[in-house]
Amino acid sequence: MSPPAANAGSAPTAANAASLTVTFGAEASDLSTSGAAAVKQLAHSVPENDTISFNVLAYAQGQAADPSSARRLSLARALAVRSALMAAGVPSTRIYVRALGSEAGSGPADRADISVMGANAPATTAAAGPHTTSGGKQE
Repeated sequence: MSPPAANAGSAPTAANAASLTVTFGAEASDLSTSGAAAVKQLAHSVPENDTISFNVLAYAQGQAADPSSARRLSLARALAVRSALMAAGVPSTRIYVRALGSEAGSGPADRADISVMGANAPATTAAAGPHTTSGGKQE
């Protein structure tokens, strides 16, 4: 995987053949070069058939007084991932997105989780990718 661009807003942080987590910088919704490459790699790692679908759950840090801002940002992130999957050849009818706003659970607040669902979805583990800060600098 190539390192993220200097102004990147996201990077893959964990991956296996059936899932990927992409983190985003604060207020960022665009995929970095490495994030887009990781999404493309995930899309190409699964067999092409009618039983495979991709679930995208996107999150964003927010404030309790304004939950709609976090929901809008998480939707923008989910749609960026959806666009990257479609660019990799995944039909839009097999991509399901959910913008969950600040309901991040037990992970980074600024992320999108992509999981592959279906009868023939692979389940092997691969190495984790780099982490990018909100300024786009690799840690």
